[in-house]
Amino acid sequence: MGLRTGCSSWTSEAWRGRFYPVGIADPDRLRYYARRFDTVEVDASYYRDPGPGRARRWASVTPDGFTFAMKMPRELLDPGHPAGPEALGRFLTTARALGPKLGPILLQFPPSFSPRRHEAFLDALLGRLPSGARYAVELRHADWFTAPRLGRLKERLGELGIALAWSYLTFLDVPAVLTADFVYLRFIGDHTTVPASVHGEIRIDRTEAVRRWAAPAREADRGGRDVFAYFNNHFAGFAPESVNLFRREMGLPPIPIALPAWTTLSRPDAGGEDGPSPG
Repeated sequence: MGLRTGCSSWTSEAWRGRFYPVGIADPDRLRYYARRFDTVEVDASYYRDPGPGRARRWASVTPDGFTFAMKMPRELLDPGHPAGPEALGRFLTTARALGPKLGPILLQFPPSFSPRRHEAFLDALLGRLPSGARYAVELRHADWFTAPRLGRLKERLGELGIALAWSYLTFLDVPAVLTADFVYLRFIGDHTTVPASVHGEIRIDRTEAVRRWAAPAREADRGGRDVFAYFNNHFAGFAPESVNLFRREMGLPPIPIALPAWTTLSRPDAGGEDGPSPG
C-alpha cells in the first residue's frame, strides 16, 4: 500500500464551500472525498458498530485502491466490561465487509486509560483480537511511555504485529516506536486550541509538528513499511490543508482542494454519515 494520507472522517460541516461544494448532498460526500484522498479514518465506528450493510455501501462508492481505517467501538475497549470473542468478532465482520478496502483497525484509548490500572486489561484484549486484520493501539497516558512499561509494551505489540499509533497530541509526547510492518500516524491536536467553531481554515502553524513526524514516517516508508497518516480538524483548523502540508514534507504533490463544478450523484444513503469527530 505504501504511503496513504487522509482525514479523520469525511463529514465536517466546516468543509462546505471550502472543500465540498455548498450544495452537495450528505450521501455524496464520501464519493467526492474519495476522488481526492486515498484513505479515510472512520470516526463513527468509535461510537457504534455501523454494521456490514453500511460498510458495504461505503466500499461501493469509493474507487479501487481506496482504504478505510476503522476505529474499534469504544464499548469494546471498556475495562469495566471486557469484550468477549463474540463481540470482537461481530465488529470484525463489519470491518471485513469493506473487502480489500479495509485498512488498519484503531484501538483508541482515553487519557484515563493508565498502565497502573489497565495494563493487564490491555494485554488480555490484545490477545483476544481476531486474526485477519491489522491493528493499531493509541495510548494517551504518559506512563505508558516510561521505563520499564514502554519496554514491555514494545515487546507485546511486536509479538503480535500490532502498531503503536504515533499521535500528535498537545499534552503528550508519543515515541516513534516501530512494532509492526506498518505505521499508523495521527495528527490530532486538541479541542481547546482549535475548537470546532473556527474550523474551515488553517488557524495555527503546525509546520514544526508535521516536520517532526514526517522524518520517522519517511524512514519507515523507505524501509518498506506501509504508512497511514490521518489529520483531524483540531490539529490546525482545516484537515485537508494539513494533509497537504504533510505531503509536501514527504515530497508528494498536494491534493487538489479547489472546488470544481459538481453534479449531484444519486444513490440514497450511498456514503452514509461518519458522525462527529472527537479526535
